[in-house]
Amino acid sequence: MEEQKSVFKRGAEMGVPMGLYMTTISVCSIFADRFATLSWVVIVLLVAGPWMVWRLQRRYYMEEGMTCEYATLWMLGILMIIYGALITGLVTWAVLQWVRPGYIYEVTQQFVDIYSTMPEMKGNELLTAMQRAIDTGSLPSPIETVTSTFWLVTFSGCVMSAITAAFAKLRG
Repeated sequence: MEEQKSVFKRGAEMGVPMGLYMTTISVCSIFADRFATLSWVVIVLLVAGPWMVWRLQRRYYMEEGMTCEYATLWMLGILMIIYGALITGLVTWAVLQWVRPGYIYEVTQQFVDIYSTMPEMKGNELLTAMQRAIDTGSLPSPIETVTSTFWLVTFSGCVMSAITAAFAKLRG
């Protein structure tokens, strides 16, 4: 008889494919300014993200003989997202640190350049703050960017997992 794995162990195991999925989104978005097709890849993967989480939750539900509680499936989703975000964060940090070290500056400068040409943006606080950050060299570092993104992904993933867990329990 096969021993059941805890939701925590399964969450860690399923975090690997989730991490690869989210890493693909992250790396494609970093290079989308150089290869326009990657923007479409990012959009498709972002839209399909809830389906990916649901599929993994559903697989676990079926493996457990369709006896899991909603809270277990939700916890599985949360853990998958957290472990996946850790993998994604590590890869994203490495890309921002060594492969595209000027990426944060480039994106911020592009934002300032585009929006400063718009008459309605003249004197805008956000635009002024971004220009000041560029001028003073106080843009976020790669690790600060990755940390902020980790918390955003974790929170939004928790909310998304709550929704997909309900659908994973549906019979059919």
